[in-house]
Amino acid sequence: MKKNLFKSIYLVAVAAVFSSCSDSWLDPEPLSFYEPSITLSTKEGLEAALTTCQRQLRYYYMHDNGPALSTELFFSDVVVSAISDLSGSQDLISHVTPTSNNDWFGSNMIEWFWRTGTHGNSFANVVITRIPELDIDDATKEQMLSRAYFQRAWRNYHLIFQFGDIPFLSKEVSTPKLDFRSVKMEVVIEQTIKDLEYAVAHIADRDDYGKENKGSCLMLLIKFYMAAGQFNKAVEAANTLINNSGFELMEIPFGTFENPFPDVHPIAPNVIWDLHRPVNKSIAANKETIMVMINRYDNSESRLNTNMLFNLTPFWSQTDKTRGILTPGKAESGLARQAGTPEMLRQHPDYIDQRAVFGGGEAFSRHTYFVEKGVWDDPDDLRHSRATGNWFVMEDLVYNDPALLGTNDAHYYQQPIQKYAADGTLLCTDTIRCWFDFPYYKLWVEDIDREVSTGYSGVNYVGGPGDWYLYRLAEAYLLRAEAYYWLNEPAKAAEDVNRIRKRAGCTKFFNAVQLTGLDGLDVIMDERARELTYEELRHVELVRVSFIKANQEGIYNSPKDLADESSNSYWWHRITKYNNYYNKGVKTLHGDEYRIGKHNIFWPITQRNIDANLYGRINQNYGYAGYEKNETPISSLEELEASGQ
Repeated sequence: MKKNLFKSIYLVAVAAVFSSCSDSWLDPEPLSFYEPSITLSTKEGLEAALTTCQRQLRYYYMHDNGPALSTELFFSDVVVSAISDLSGSQDLISHVTPTSNNDWFGSNMIEWFWRTGTHGNSFANVVITRIPELDIDDATKEQMLSRAYFQRAWRNYHLIFQFGDIPFLSKEVSTPKLDFRSVKMEVVIEQTIKDLEYAVAHIADRDDYGKENKGSCLMLLIKFYMAAGQFNKAVEAANTLINNSGFELMEIPFGTFENPFPDVHPIAPNVIWDLHRPVNKSIAANKETIMVMINRYDNSESRLNTNMLFNLTPFWSQTDKTRGILTPGKAESGLARQAGTPEMLRQHPDYIDQRAVFGGGEAFSRHTYFVEKGVWDDPDDLRHSRATGNWFVMEDLVYNDPALLGTNDAHYYQQPIQKYAADGTLLCTDTIRCWFDFPYYKLWVEDIDREVSTGYSGVNYVGGPGDWYLYRLAEAYLLRAEAYYWLNEPAKAAEDVNRIRKRAGCTKFFNAVQLTGLDGLDVIMDERARELTYEELRHVELVRVSFIKANQEGIYNSPKDLADESSNSYWWHRITKYNNYYNKGVKTLHGDEYRIGKHNIFWPITQRNIDANLYGRINQNYGYAGYEKNETPISSLEELEASGQ
C-alpha cells in the first residue's frame, strides 16, 4: 500500500514539474488520458499517435496567429518583429533569457518550440517502442516505424539547430525519469541518419498528401547528410528525389485558377500563383508536391486558420493619426477596413473592402528590406511581380474611407495611398508596422468565415484554412546546389539554382564563378529566400549551414564555437549583412531598439525545464545564465544507449 501510494504521489509530482497548463514535454497528450496498455497496444492507437504528429506539424506555421513561425524568422535575415507598442521582441540580447517570457506572441515562442518539439517526439517514440508488440504483418510494421522515424527526425532537425545539444530521447518514456542529459548534436545527427535511411528503404513511395512518404524522408535525409559532411550521399539522395521519384517542377499554369478580386487586384494567370493556391497543393496535376499539411475548411473539427493575412501583413488601417497612414492633406487617415456589407455598399457603391482583398493586417512581424527589395535581382521574376498580382506593394491600397467625402481631402478618395506628401512630409509615422510589401501569392488564403456573404461584418480578415507545403521539389534542387557547393563543383551548383530561377521566369542567371567562396553560399541562400519564404524555418537553415561551414573549416567542437564573442558564424554574417534592423540603431515608436547578439544563434533552454530535471543536467547554451553549470554531454551512440534515454 505504502509503495503504491508513494508511486502515485511521485507520478503526480513529476507531472506537475514537467507540465505547463495541460501540456507536458514528456507525456503524450491526449493519448495519455487513456489506459496505454489498451489504446497504445493496437494498430489503431499507434495510427492515432502518428496522426497527432501530422496534425501538430501545422502548429509550427498556423498556431496562435502564426507567431511560432514568426519567432523562428525573427532570428534570421528575413523578418523582424513589427510590434511597435510594447517591448519584448525587438532587443533579443536583453529580452531573450532562460527566465524571460518565452511563450507569448508579444515576446517570443521559444518555449513553445521546445515543448512542441519534445511533445511530438514523445508520440513518435511511443510508436517506435511499441511497434514490435503489434500482431500485424511485417510490411505494415515497417511502414509505421518509418513514418515515426520521419516525425522524430523532423522535430530533432529543428530542435538541434535551435537549441544545439539536446536531451535526445530514443524511446518511449513510460516511467518517471528526472536524469536526462544533453546529447551532442553530432550524435543526434548520426542516429537520425540511420533512422531515415531505414525509412527511405521501407516507407511507401507515395501516400496520402498529408502522410510521410519516401520523398519527404529523402528531403530530410539530404539535410542530415550535409550536416554530417556526407555531401556525396546528399547528392545521391537528391538525384533520387529529383530524377527517380516521380516529382517534377511545375512550369506552366495548372489546376484551379483563382482570381478573387479582378476589379481591385487582378491576377494574371501564372504558374507561381497556381502553385501556391491551397486548392492546387494536393492534386494529382501538381507534380511538385512532396508532402503537405492538410488543413481544409470542410474539416470542421481539425482545421486551423492560416492567420497569415493577420500576422504577416501591414497594419495599414488605423484611426490613430500618430501611427496610421494619412492622406497628403495630413488631416485624415483615409483608410477604413469596415466590411463591404450590402448596407455599406448601398450608401457608398464604390467602397472597396480592402481588408478582404489584402487582409486585416495586425503585423506581428514584417520583412526586412532584403526580402522586400534587396534580394530581387531580376525584374522578370514572377515571385516578385506586381504586374501579375503576385506581389503586393503598399500603393495597391487606396484611400477608401467614405469619411473623406465632404472634407478638404475628398479628392484623395479612391486614389492610391502615398508615403510622402508633395512637400516631403512622411505620411506614415510607424513605417515599421504599417508600411511594407509582401508576397501576396503566398499569404492570401480565402477566409470564408469572414466573408460578408456569410454574415460577417467585423474588421479582421485573417486568412482561412488552407493546405500548406511542408516539402516540394524546388527545395531539393536548392539542397543539391548546396551539396555541390560544399563539394567544390560550382558549375553544377549554378545549374540547379538557375533551374529554379528559370521556372520563376527569370532571365538573369548565375555562372560557376559566382557560386564560389562566401558569395557563392550567399547566392544559394538568397535563392532559398526568394523561393521558400514562409515555407522554410529560416533560422534553422542558417544555423545548419553555419554548423556545416564551421566543421568544414575545422573550428567546430561545440555549439559555443558558433556563439561566443570570437565567433564569426555564417548566421552572423547573414544577420550583419542582410538584416537592416538589428544593431543598426533602429527603434520602434515605443523606443525599443532592435539588437541581436552572436550568442542568439542558439536559443536558451527555459530554466524551468532545466530545474525540473533533478538528477541530470540539461545544458544551457553559451551566452545565457547557467552555462557555467554545464556538464559534458553524451558524446556517442554507445554512451546514449548506456544512459537509457
